[in-house]
Amino acid sequence: MIVSPAPANPDIAVIGGGIVGLWCAREAARRGAHVLLIEKRTIASGASGGMLGALMPHQPTGWNAKKRFQLDGLLSLPERVASLEAETGLSCGYAQTGRLMPIGHPEKRRQSAQWVEGAKTHWPDGIGWTIEDANPATGWLAGHSLPHGVNCDTLSARIDPRRLTAALRAALNASDRITIRENTSVMRLGANGTLVLDDGTEITPGATIVAAGSGAFALIEPEDPERIGRGVKGQGALLDPATPIDPASPILYDKGVYVIAHDSGLIAVGSTSENAFDAPDTTDEKLDGILAQAAALCPALEGATVVERWAGVRPRAEGREPLVGPLPGATDTILATGGFKISFAIAHLMADAAVGFASGDQPEGLPDAFAPDRRGVTLRQSP
Repeated sequence: MIVSPAPANPDIAVIGGGIVGLWCAREAARRGAHVLLIEKRTIASGASGGMLGALMPHQPTGWNAKKRFQLDGLLSLPERVASLEAETGLSCGYAQTGRLMPIGHPEKRRQSAQWVEGAKTHWPDGIGWTIEDANPATGWLAGHSLPHGVNCDTLSARIDPRRLTAALRAALNASDRITIRENTSVMRLGANGTLVLDDGTEITPGATIVAAGSGAFALIEPEDPERIGRGVKGQGALLDPATPIDPASPILYDKGVYVIAHDSGLIAVGSTSENAFDAPDTTDEKLDGILAQAAALCPALEGATVVERWAGVRPRAEGREPLVGPLPGATDTILATGGFKISFAIAHLMADAAVGFASGDQPEGLPDAFAPDRRGVTLRQSP
């Protein structure tokens, strides 16, 4: 890795050092490109620096291209992670633990039966969805929380976001094709492909990938960024349990609350989903409410100590689907952002597609709904 100075004409510039940008830089360098990675703060200091790491599939009904894409991401991620771990010698904290979701009322039970059938149709053999009447995780899942049984899937997994981004950073550090500029903002994205940095430097890359999370929206449309997407605040916490917990314990999920055991011995709990907020990176009583709900869901949290409280802002594109593809109005500029709540499961595939577009290819398997031009997204210059 080269840290300075920034090359004036890299093959590919990647704006954003979160999970999508890191995978983009890795893939571009793998293809032989010289890459400039620009991050306005430090690597993985935004939403990618959280602690949950839930990798959970969409419900397998109402099947569509987005759900297929996410399934492909979940199925292909273990191999990518194993390769990264072998290359760097660092663990990413991945485990396919499965997931338990309590069924609180009869209508949800009927809906759950449809999910069971959907998984049989759309998921590959060897993984599935079942409904259990007995508690499959006594001591981990509260028995009172499943009056009508519990949904169990074996596809869900978890990963340690910080370990994964640290491993990606280590891989980038080892490459002589990658230059990283931290604490550097792109002030203007030119229609001709020129980038203007906060120190006045102008860079003209062969192609640019905008993977700046929620910050991408204002960069593309300075006057009305919420027309194409907005940031949604999430709060979570890491807890040290009073009694050691098996890190292979399944993810618990109920009414927006996650409880996830990690290899570190800590338990991640989250998360809020706030469209309106004053402070993007501070926690408040909303997190206290999540912790209370988590304690009711998971008896293993009794007596646990909160070791960290965290907040961050996740990118949610208008229409909810991610935005991946050429950006209208800008030369050789690719957008890759908006994987709201599923970014860690699909970031490597978003990167494959984005780098493919930047290299002049037409990626296969990318849902049409992800294309910026299908969503009315175009570069608009500020006056």
